[in-house]
Amino acid sequence: MASLIVHMIVFGLLASVSPLAIMVLVSLMLTKKPMKNALSFLAGFTMILVALGAVAVFVLHVGTSKAGHTADAWIDIGLGIICLALIPVSMRKKKEKPQKNKARPLSPAKAFSIGMVTMCINASTIVIYVAGAHAVTEAHVGAAQDAVALVVLTLFTLSTLLLPMAIYAVFPKKSDRLLAALRVWLVKHQKAIGVGLLIIFGVYLLAKGINTLV
Repeated sequence: MASLIVHMIVFGLLASVSPLAIMVLVSLMLTKKPMKNALSFLAGFTMILVALGAVAVFVLHVGTSKAGHTADAWIDIGLGIICLALIPVSMRKKKEKPQKNKARPLSPAKAFSIGMVTMCINASTIVIYVAGAHAVTEAHVGAAQDAVALVVLTLFTLSTLLLPMAIYAVFPKKSDRLLAALRVWLVKHQKAIGVGLLIIFGVYLLAKGINTLV
């Protein structure tokens, strides 16, 4: 179980590397009522993430219960191929909309919806998170241990989204400037971060799956 938890921490930290989600959250925190918007966004994001994890663990348990290691290997290979296939998408040039600082109030319900949508389109996080869920099923532990591992995976997947909120909590008077600087840095480096992560993780999953087959 200890080894599984370590794996969940690693998978969660990798899944948390999402410039898209952080940039959206930062943009919401540059409106009025930043913490309320951030918490609502986080709730929507987390709801989709938890639902995805629960479904993935259940489906993978059912799908691999009889097929064994061969099915696990092909799942890893499939996820690895998806990672590599997402690289051209990550390299596409995105047009940035000008951000208006504290421009207008945003309702918690809308921030919650934005969180849900952001998670749904966050392809790299989804693939890595599902790969983490697959690692849970490969461990062949009990239902209680599955739940604990999934909680750890989810918490660490959310870790980078807590950073902007921590900045606001620690430096409330300087938070606008710091968050704006963070967003500028992410806009500048998001392609390199996304492509690098997809290459590393895609190659890892392919190698793991092929090694299991041979």
